[in-house]
Amino acid sequence: MGGGSTKTGQGHPPKITQAYKEQVLAAVRRRPRSLDQPYSMWTLQRLADYMAEQTGIRASIETVRQVLKAGEVVLSRPQHKVSSPDPEYLEKKRRSKRRVTV
Repeated sequence: MGGGSTKTGQGHPPKITQAYKEQVLAAVRRRPRSLDQPYSMWTLQRLADYMAEQTGIRASIETVRQVLKAGEVVLSRPQHKVSSPDPEYLEKKRRSKRRVTV
């Protein structure tokens, strides 16, 4: 008979350890490229993937977010401001949002 999961006795994923938490916080404080990653900004998914490669522990992005939150680190989305050389751009943009449906 036999078989079953090799993760833990009950088939649950490995517990997030204090060492894992410390590694997440250390990694997020470095630029991804300095860790030989092909991107310049961290996302929760990228951090989860990187940590899985480094530790063998596959944590969800929500778990990674909670670890960062506990360490008082928040990943924010980059703010993109759309601009135009057209001096009437903002007025035209406002008008286009006020479309009336009949």
